Amino acid sequence: MSTSLTKKGLVTAADKYIIAARPALEIIKNFTTNFSSEAVKPGTGVVVDVVKAAAETFVKDTANYTHVTNTCKPVTVAADIRKKSTFSLDDLDCIEDETAAALAGNAVAAGRSVGIELVKSVTAKLTYTNRLAALTLTGSTLADFFKLRGGVEKGSSGTWDGFDPASCVLLLEPDTYSTLCSVLNAGIVGDGSVVRGAIIGQALGFKAVYSAPTITTVSGTSSGTDVTKGKGFIVPDNAIAVVNRVVKPAKGVAGNLIEYGEYTDEVSGITITQRVVLDASNGEVFWTTEGLFGSKLTREVASGTANGAPGYLQIVVS
Repeated sequence: MSTSLTKKGLVTAADKYIIAARPALEIIKNFTTNFSSEAVKPGTGVVVDVVKAAAETFVKDTANYTHVTNTCKPVTVAADIRKKSTFSLDDLDCIEDETAAALAGNAVAAGRSVGIELVKSVTAKLTYTNRLAALTLTGSTLADFFKLRGGVEKGSSGTWDGFDPASCVLLLEPDTYSTLCSVLNAGIVGDGSVVRGAIIGQALGFKAVYSAPTITTVSGTSSGTDVTKGKGFIVPDNAIAVVNRVVKPAKGVAGNLIEYGEYTDEVSGITITQRVVLDASNGEVFWTTEGLFGSKLTREVASGTANGAPGYLQIVVS
């Protein structure tokens, strides 16, 4: 844990907040990320490098040590997702108390709510209109799910090159995710007390598999039966860029601000901030946790040159 908070109650609350948000952060950290406690104005573009690597056979004079095989091209992601959760505090002393019940429950609720909004902001970028291609899930057996892995690795001639499944995250709508879990060994799925996305993913040869209730199920058209045919997405780690920054209070102006501090999660690297402000005229105190994020599909063409980002696939049923 890294924090600039000074009040014991707020430090403890920040820890509970992050733990509650971690299921969401667990999903987000699998993509290309640029997390920092650097302060920026909301809406500011953050440059994220998209890396594409390839291997070639050494050939003297042509494919030698000075022949470049890899690219690193930037994509600018706007830090335009500003989410905060605010509670009123009946007792100002609780920010000094690490056992304060008033902050404990609030922190958990705030962490969950902001975490959900972060996932929504990322998965909303995944649509059938922007997909690179579609793979059909032909049934509900374990073999059918393994076929998805084969399709990812093989690719489609003339349409897209295969991806390394070990670099791909599966985001499945809840019913499809539950079907997958039902055909897996119970030791892989776990008891629900911890996030098992990476372990389930490894069982199928993917980087991770998660239930994503916020993804679209639309596939092909916006009406008719196709609105339920989308079952998820297969997302390589370079297909989405996610950024995280902080919003700091104005320097040298105290005003009604009692406390401000930052908290960095050691697992995901995400930084959130906390503020406690006083409304002296009404005798009220307000505690806010806040996160500033941004997300963007990385597959785009700049000045007529593709940036090497992979795109993503949609999982559909026939």
